[in-house]
Amino acid sequence: MLNTFAFRPCRFLLWLCLLSATTMALAAPKVPQIITNNGLIYCTNASGFSFNPQTADAGTSMNVVTEQIYNKLFEPTHNSAAIQPSLAQSYTLSPNGKIITIHLRKGVQFHHTPWFTPTRALNADDVVFSLNRVLGHNTSLPEFAPDSNEKINRQYQIYHELAKKSRFPYFESVKLSEKIKQITSLDPYTVQIELFAPDASVLSHLASQYAVILSQEYALQLNADDNLSQLDELPVGTGAYQLKDYFRSQYIRLQRNPHYWGKKAAIPHIVIDLSTDRMGRLAKFFNDECQIANYPDPSQLGLLKQRGERFQMTMTDGMNLAYLAFNFLRPAMQDVNVRRAIAQAINRERIIQHIYYDTATIANRIIPPASWAGHDNRRYQDYPYDPQQAKALLQDKKLKLEMWVIDQEQVYNPSPIKMAEMIKSDLAKVGVSVKLRSVSRNFLMHNLNNKTEDYDLIVSGWLSSSLDPDSFLRPLLTCNTTNEITNLSNWCSHKFDNLLDLALMSNNTELRNADYALAQQEILTELPIFPIANIKRLLISDANVRGVEITPFGNIHFGKLSMGEQKE
Repeated sequence: MLNTFAFRPCRFLLWLCLLSATTMALAAPKVPQIITNNGLIYCTNASGFSFNPQTADAGTSMNVVTEQIYNKLFEPTHNSAAIQPSLAQSYTLSPNGKIITIHLRKGVQFHHTPWFTPTRALNADDVVFSLNRVLGHNTSLPEFAPDSNEKINRQYQIYHELAKKSRFPYFESVKLSEKIKQITSLDPYTVQIELFAPDASVLSHLASQYAVILSQEYALQLNADDNLSQLDELPVGTGAYQLKDYFRSQYIRLQRNPHYWGKKAAIPHIVIDLSTDRMGRLAKFFNDECQIANYPDPSQLGLLKQRGERFQMTMTDGMNLAYLAFNFLRPAMQDVNVRRAIAQAINRERIIQHIYYDTATIANRIIPPASWAGHDNRRYQDYPYDPQQAKALLQDKKLKLEMWVIDQEQVYNPSPIKMAEMIKSDLAKVGVSVKLRSVSRNFLMHNLNNKTEDYDLIVSGWLSSSLDPDSFLRPLLTCNTTNEITNLSNWCSHKFDNLLDLALMSNNTELRNADYALAQQEILTELPIFPIANIKRLLISDANVRGVEITPFGNIHFGKLSMGEQKE
C-alpha cells in the first residue's frame, strides 16, 4: 500500500536524492485501493517528462501531466487558426497589430498544497512573471533601492543570475524574445503585450503547452528561501488536478483540485504510470492495470481484437513530421540533384507499412495535415519512389555517405534505427554506400555546439505544440537556427526566411496560407529535408471510459473524462 508523502521542500529533495541511489533495489509501491476503486490509471512513458513544460526540450513528446496541473492564457482550436480563451477572458489587438491587450479571468485560485498555500487569486502579476521568465526579461521580481534590506537585494541578484542560466528551448526555437518587446500589467486583471512588429503567431505560442502560467507569489516565497529550483520540481498551477505523489520513473499521482475555477472533474484520482515501454503498456492494458494507454506498439494493435468490445481506439492527425535531413555543410550534399535522387530512392510506402503499420501517412509536404495550413490543394513538387531514375543519377557518383540516427524512440518515429536501416538498404540498391551511426541526443548536441557534426544524412523529426505553421517551419529551417539541434540540415535561405516573416504580418489566414505555400515549395524544390511520414496520435482506452479525446499534440484532458459511477 502506498504511503502518502507529505511534501516539504527540503525533505522532498533529500528523498529524491536517496531515491535515485536506490531505484534499482526498490520496487515501485502498489497502486492504492482508492485509485483502483475510484480513479483512473493512464499508462505512458517518461520520455521528455518535466513538471514545468517551460523548460522542456522543444520537439520532444511532452507528457500529459502538466496539461492537468497548469492552465494557459489560451487554448488552441482543432485544425483552426483561432484560439479559445482560458485564463484569459478576452483580448484585443491594436490597429497597428503591435499591442495585445489581455483581460484575465477573475477568481482563479492556485493549488493549495502541503508545500504552498496561496493568499490571493491569480492576477496580472502572475502572467507578467511567467512570460517574462521565458523571455529572460529582468522584471520578474521587484527592483529594490540600494539602501533597502541587504538580504532581499541579494536574493534579487541571485534570482537573475539563476534566470540567465535557465533555458526555455521551445521559446528559444521560435525566437519569442525577438517578437515580444515588453509585457506590463495595466491593472490587476489586464496585461499588455507590446510586439516589436506585427506577428500573427504570438497568440498561438501563448496557447502552446509550454506557455503555462505560474504563481509569482510561490516564486517569491521560494526565492526568499534561496530555493527557486523547486518552482520546476514541485508544481503549483491552476488546473483541474494537482500533484499528490511522485515516484521517479514509475508513477505520478494526481488528485482533483477542489478549488478549480472551471467545471469540476468527474474522476477524483488519476495515476500516470511512467514505467513501461510500448509493449509493456499494451500488456498492462490487457491485464486491466490501466484504463488508458497511449502510443501502443503499432505492430501489436491487431491483438486488441481479442478484447472485443471492451476497448476503444482514439486517433487523430498529429502535428509532427519524420524526415531525412541533408547536411549542407558536407560537399556531397550541396548538389540539389543528388538530394533529389536520394529522395526518389527511398521507399516511403514500405516505411509506413513496416515502421508505423499504417498508423501514419506519407508526408508529401512539410506542414502536417493537422495544421490549418496543412489542407491546401496546391500542387507541390513531389518525389515518388523511382529507384531506376535514382540509380541512373547516382550510380556513377560512387557516393560514400555517413548517416546518423538518434537512438531514441519518439512519437514521430517509434523505430528510428530500423527506419535508418531501411533507408540504407534503399540507397544501396541505387549505388550509394551508407555508413550508419547510432548516436545519443547529447552526443549530437555536443557536436552541433562544437560544429563538428560530420554526418551527410540524419534521420530526425519534429513535434509542434501549436497549430500555427510558424512554430513548425521556423525552428526547422531558418537561417538563425543553423547549427542548432532543430535545423539539422544547416540550410539557410533568405527567400524562405522572408516568406515566413511576410506570413506573420497579417492575421488573414488565406494570405498567410499563400505565403506558407510558397515557403513549402521553396523547401521541396531545394530539399534540405525530405519529408517521410506524419504519424497519427493514438491511444486505446477501456470502453467504460467516456469523453476520451486526443489533441494533435497527443494530450488528453482528464477533467473531461468520466468512468462509470464515481464515488466521492
